[in-house]
Amino acid sequence: MKNYLYSFLFTILFFTNAGAQTPLTSAIDFNVKTLDGEVIDLFPILDQNKIVVVDFFSTSCGPCQTFAYDFQIAYENFGFNQGNVFFLGVNYNGTNEDVRFFDSLFNISLPSASGLDGGGNKVFDSYLVAAYPTVIVIKPDHAIAEQFIWEPSAENIIEAVINAGGLLVGQKENSFSNNDIQIYPNPATSRITLSLELDQQELITIKLKEMSGRLIAIPFENVILEKGINNPEIETGFLPNGMYFVELTIGSSMVIRKLAVRNN
Repeated sequence: MKNYLYSFLFTILFFTNAGAQTPLTSAIDFNVKTLDGEVIDLFPILDQNKIVVVDFFSTSCGPCQTFAYDFQIAYENFGFNQGNVFFLGVNYNGTNEDVRFFDSLFNISLPSASGLDGGGNKVFDSYLVAAYPTVIVIKPDHAIAEQFIWEPSAENIIEAVINAGGLLVGQKENSFSNNDIQIYPNPATSRITLSLELDQQELITIKLKEMSGRLIAIPFENVILEKGINNPEIETGFLPNGMYFVELTIGSSMVIRKLAVRNN
């Protein structure tokens, strides 16, 4: 009965953009066991002056699948839990086998705890999370800085974590403005053009990936772009209709854009 309630509430919240969220403003301690058998306790991590980012998800929920790799991208950008930010996936009502399959399907390597075998259901109940996906950000002082990030894209998660004090790992000051990087047309048909303005000469690599994170093609690899406005073009006519990631590595920084392909 509870599972039907969760699904019903999710449908309402997702389609009205009201959003799934925890009503809590201060964190409650919890412990879960990951797929690898590691026991993770929340408060000891916060006591290390780390920010904790939790993705409450279900393996069967469509948007959870759509944004699964976005959470992985944010996890990588903040240093694979080796910096001052700790990422954790908390599942509802799945077994370790269910979550392990989900993680393999969407190329997830961050720590995940299943609902039934890892204690995830108890955390859902403690945080009064009514639907999924719900991504929250907890600061070291136990304050919940973000009760709900929507949409949980990599860009939005990264921005929310930086606002909470998270530090990106291994990235220098950008020679470009993230907001100035555009893709057009989007949705695309046979070809897309990227528009980016650089403050200095940079080495770039551009990759096309499925939403699961699987690499499709590398149209540009270690190509030098000059200072000023650059407009590299990428063929997309070979792609089936659907959603994709365009991943740009510019110098030591990474930028992700989503691309819709609508070929006839």
